[in-house]
Amino acid sequence: MDSEEAETLFSLVKEKYGDKIAPEELEEVKKAIERIVETSMELRKVELGNWDEPFSVFNPYRRDGE
Repeated sequence: MDSEEAETLFSLVKEKYGDKIAPEELEEVKKAIERIVETSMELRKVELGNWDEPFSVFNPYRRDGE
């Protein structure tokens, strides 16, 4: 995990909202930021080509009661 990125993001949150969040809540925020950074690092590893399209979901229309 890139702890520098997580620490930077956490310091921004703490600077902006630190006085509004309890210390135990700040610890939970820090853990959440670490998970987000870890996930984003995994996503950055996925190489996409110009031909790769976003996943789309087909939801057929149904009238109520059918």
